[in-house]
Amino acid sequence: MNKPLRVSARALVGFSLFPPDIMPVSGRLMAEGRLGHQARQAESKAKAEAALRWAGECCGTAVEVQGRMDLYDDTANPPLIEEIKLTGDTPPEEAFQEHLAQAAVYGFMLCEKEGLPSVALRVSYVTAAGEERAAFYEEMARDELRARFFELLIPYVRWQARLWALREARDASITALPFPYPDFRPGQKEMAAQAYTAIARRKRLFAVMPTGTGKSAAVLYPAIKALSQGLCSQVFYLTARGTQRLAPRKELDRMAEEGLKAFCLTLYAKEKLCPMEEVRCHPDFCPRARGHYLRLGGAVEEAVRAFRWEREEVMALADAHLLCPFEFSLSLCEIADVVIGDYNYAFDPRVRLSRIFDMPRGVAILVDEAHNLADRARDMLSGELSLPRLIMARREAGKAYGRGGTLYKAFTPLIRLLDKAESPFLPDRLETASGALVDILGGSRFPGAGDLARELIAFLQAIRRGVDNPDYHLRWEPRPRSGQARIINLNPAPYLRELTARLAGVVCFSATLNPLHAMSRILGGEKEDACLALPSPFPREHLLTLQYAVNTRYQAREGSLLPAARAIAALYEARPGKVIAYFPSFAYLRRVRDVIGTETPDIPLVSQAPGMDESAREDFLSRFTGDDEPLLGLCVLGGVFAEGVDLPGEQLISAAILGVGLPQVNRERALYQARMEEAYKDGFGFAYRYPGMQKVCQAAGRLIRSEHDRGVLLLLDDRFTQRGYRELLPEHIAMDRVHSIAEIHDTARDFWGSAPKEEP
Repeated sequence: MNKPLRVSARALVGFSLFPPDIMPVSGRLMAEGRLGHQARQAESKAKAEAALRWAGECCGTAVEVQGRMDLYDDTANPPLIEEIKLTGDTPPEEAFQEHLAQAAVYGFMLCEKEGLPSVALRVSYVTAAGEERAAFYEEMARDELRARFFELLIPYVRWQARLWALREARDASITALPFPYPDFRPGQKEMAAQAYTAIARRKRLFAVMPTGTGKSAAVLYPAIKALSQGLCSQVFYLTARGTQRLAPRKELDRMAEEGLKAFCLTLYAKEKLCPMEEVRCHPDFCPRARGHYLRLGGAVEEAVRAFRWEREEVMALADAHLLCPFEFSLSLCEIADVVIGDYNYAFDPRVRLSRIFDMPRGVAILVDEAHNLADRARDMLSGELSLPRLIMARREAGKAYGRGGTLYKAFTPLIRLLDKAESPFLPDRLETASGALVDILGGSRFPGAGDLARELIAFLQAIRRGVDNPDYHLRWEPRPRSGQARIINLNPAPYLRELTARLAGVVCFSATLNPLHAMSRILGGEKEDACLALPSPFPREHLLTLQYAVNTRYQAREGSLLPAARAIAALYEARPGKVIAYFPSFAYLRRVRDVIGTETPDIPLVSQAPGMDESAREDFLSRFTGDDEPLLGLCVLGGVFAEGVDLPGEQLISAAILGVGLPQVNRERALYQARMEEAYKDGFGFAYRYPGMQKVCQAAGRLIRSEHDRGVLLLLDDRFTQRGYRELLPEHIAMDRVHSIAEIHDTARDFWGSAPKEEP
């Protein structure tokens, strides 16, 4: 190792000594622990939070250990170190070994620093008010403390040395790693250079990368090169949808074939990994939670013998060692070199990986399909309370603990606030009632208790962030049996800016990150950050774009049904094949489908349905990928078949897009518009036009997936000719206006007829 191995005293102890079971995380207990520490420290005359540092050598490795003693009394004989821990109603009969070990580590460091022959150690168990419920005192000589210290340090250093050797092998493999393709695609090399620079400078890059530029390889390859050069310590590739994990995983597998030796992990949600019938993460209910941490070390030892940690590898090891696969994957996350996962692992304050992102200076993140991040972040930063949800939870709590119990009664103040209006309404009443319920809910085990606790914590976090903050709005709507309260984030930029400023580089990229400078602002960008827009790498003449003026506005939809149906049918009949029409809503889709079925009953139809599960989605896509039979698919803009699906060649030859994709008008969207107008002087753009046209461009991007593809795009709306919408289309979409249904058919037919004939 070229630089000293640094570790905190707590982490050093935690490597070898730890509670055995997975237990629900209690925000209440963490808060009470802090209060107990502060109260105990305030009443003591000893020094609080006295810092210690030891530097030395272990197993041939330079090591630095740092920490802070809870209390240090240098007037005692011998000097006294006190470790403070929170206890419940029943205090322990003896000190927990990990608590005593932490005090012993401080004791050794103090003896080394002050040249002391011995110290006294005291582990105190206190309430949240600082009241001592139990205490355990022990004097230890310097030699005994030294033995205990190195008993903890040696296995830690040996493990870290093993990881370091693996990282050296990783870095050597990266140094020799070629780009995973024979040649760079147009624009790909420029993107790779910009991504590398962003990480090297610890800045942000916002990039428009059209379909075909090979975005996953263009950002992963330079990030991995930066990893080997010490410019970052980990790379997180973040996606908005589960299906988007496939592309980076494919590129990592390709690099592995070229010699890459890096730990690559894909994270999945707990619900997708849990093998139990019901997700109840408690040792009383789950045998995998009971003793999980006792078995974890063996599984990690086995895991580092390979480099690919995909779902099947994680599940196999979790099954072999009887582990919770989700918690196991989070442990692997700490030593992984590249992690693929959802946005929420980095950005959602409720579920983000605190073990990674509380101290993220070495983490670089690559944000795929970044046009989704602003709305996702606003949802992450918002919180909601629902009266029906609370009533149902109180009913379950009553069944489990009785209606006369403390927990059942704790629901009542909050339920009353949502059931009927109070005058005057004070927001802090919601916070107080929510906080009181969270405190009591902590260790409860009735069905749904964990989910409710997370919802309450999210609401509390949001309402606290929203105090005197124009980027938040509180909606309080008390109604008997159906009331709700919602704290809404209206501008995620300040939060994203603060979070990403601590990272080792951020690359946000998408084919539809338009308008680029406006999107960089809402995603937390600053003046010194870079923006890059790449052109499409495919020949422009391979895409024919037709625009036909149909009024698809909500008020005019009844009159648009027949012309829209006939236009779609004309596009299909110009060359029967795999065709998709995208609609602004399911209701509009169904109405047009009925007209198509009546007007042109011979056209084979398949329609997206609301709430399709994974199996249904796969069946739908197989209709396009499994055979060559002509088919007209009807889908919604912004849905699972409008983004992130790859239908190259004959799997999709034409697409029609109805409308400009504007979000639904409602009170929240109006609030968002007003805040964006105030902050950026472009309320309608941010609230409606930009997200709408991003949906349009994403759907259009399902066409022309390779340099050999040809396709026809039909834009059905008169607003596409307006400058504000037209300028948001990518350069390679050059519209030709048509004025009749017959012209749609004839122009598209001529385009297909002009296609160069393939040589036999």
